[in-house]
Amino acid sequence: MVNFMVPNLRAENDLPREGLVRLLVDGVQQANQAVHQHNMELHADMGTTMTAAFIVADTAYVTNVGDSRTYLYRQGEQLRKVTNDHSVVASLVEAGIIQPDDIYTHPKRNQIYRSLGEKTAIEIDAFEEQVYDGDLLLLCSDGLWDMVRDPQIEHMIKQPQKDVQGIADALVQAALREGGDDNVSVIVVGIREAQGESRGRGFQVLAKPDTVQLPQLT
Repeated sequence: MVNFMVPNLRAENDLPREGLVRLLVDGVQQANQAVHQHNMELHADMGTTMTAAFIVADTAYVTNVGDSRTYLYRQGEQLRKVTNDHSVVASLVEAGIIQPDDIYTHPKRNQIYRSLGEKTAIEIDAFEEQVYDGDLLLLCSDGLWDMVRDPQIEHMIKQPQKDVQGIADALVQAALREGGDDNVSVIVVGIREAQGESRGRGFQVLAKPDTVQLPQLT
């Protein structure tokens, strides 16, 4: 996604809303095609879920495939799930067949019907959320939310003494304490209002995993 999106952003950094959504969705498709091509070459059946957020000005563009989630927390409000799970149990909840809490114990809780790598092209959900100073975005795999329920996640996010990295670390440790049955991937993003000259055009990378190699940004 990074290798696809960054060159396009450098070439055109004043895209309209529709163009930004399209760019993010196309980035997910590129990731899907990479996994699918790997499967074809190795005769494998590797797959993965994904959620991603792309923030421009006061709007967060969010995508997901599978049951990795993006949440939004705003002070004075409850933690809210932005994305929809593409899973069997989520479909059963939506149909009124089971209760929301049943997703944690249902025998089909690990079955998803949409993932990266299965097909050459996949259906991708896209969402838009207006964000404000002080908001937090939480992106995570099911290794977090399946081990640590939403009310506990919200309680941990509210702790005033922790920065975003501290919150992420605490959430990972909480999931491991509860059993850590799956990989636990967590990203916490703090929204801060830009000041002065930082409101200008262009973009910058504030932080990234060491394993990600970015194209030249200059």
